[in-house]
Amino acid sequence: MTNRSEEIRFPSLGTHCAGDLYLPAETPAPALVLGHSGVMVKEALSVFARYFVRAGFVVLALDYRTVGASEGEPRGQDYPERQVEDFRSAISYLRTRPEVEPERIGLWGVSVGGSVAAQAAVLDRRAKCVVVQSPSVWDGWRYLERLLGGEGLRALRDRLDEDWERRYRTGESARVPHLTLGHENVKDGPELSAELFPRYRNERTLDSTEHLLTFAPEHLIHRLAPTPLLMIANGGHDPYHLLDEAQSAFARAGEPKRLEVLPYDVLGLYTGPGLDEAMALAVEWFDRYLRRTRLVTATPVPTRETVAAVKQ
Repeated sequence: MTNRSEEIRFPSLGTHCAGDLYLPAETPAPALVLGHSGVMVKEALSVFARYFVRAGFVVLALDYRTVGASEGEPRGQDYPERQVEDFRSAISYLRTRPEVEPERIGLWGVSVGGSVAAQAAVLDRRAKCVVVQSPSVWDGWRYLERLLGGEGLRALRDRLDEDWERRYRTGESARVPHLTLGHENVKDGPELSAELFPRYRNERTLDSTEHLLTFAPEHLIHRLAPTPLLMIANGGHDPYHLLDEAQSAFARAGEPKRLEVLPYDVLGLYTGPGLDEAMALAVEWFDRYLRRTRLVTATPVPTRETVAAVKQ
């Protein structure tokens, strides 16, 4: 058999999400849900998916609600807490597929998709393993304050106050671009993404920023254990995926956990030169905890018959 893929749809609390399902040569197999950053769509995840499929995993790369090929209005409503729900719905979908070993499902996310994946695993014990690559947002308020500075955050809050009045009057939020900063390595990223992936739009609702401000998975990550966590962080110059943000969240997580800091900049774990290295670490982690680790076996409740047998 050869690897194959199909475009699928699955329900997520009343709205259908789109996904690309990649199947390895041999099934049933352990499975992974892949979540993207705010400036990507599911088609961009194919770069990462092929590493996992080649290693024998079923892979579901999803578009969150209101993004890419998924349903949902208004478009670009970028709410992390809903994306957590979409990860969990993807787990439910995978458990219906005959190609999947339903008790061996892991989560992988890049950038803010990584912290979304981690929070999904905190809430959902069906997720048996998590890998976070190039993590960014662990405390949304702190993250935006560091990214924008004190004056920038105050200006943003003024805009959000104005947008609230707009929403109160019209029911609609203003629309803004995802990326407004001009780091030389990513300033052309939105245009390139739109060229490569026609379903991508560099646009979201302004009220999405309020939801990012209150998104703080760092304050829940200590509840992830004993689900294994691998965090692969950028050690080079990177204004978006801040190393000390990753270290702060990692310090709060319980065991088993592992932090790998690779010496690459903002795009180093997306397109290279660190992609192969990062994906090798992710594959090894999933292989260890989804394929080689024994499943938890519940102790049966003793019956009169078993008690009598033990006494004999």
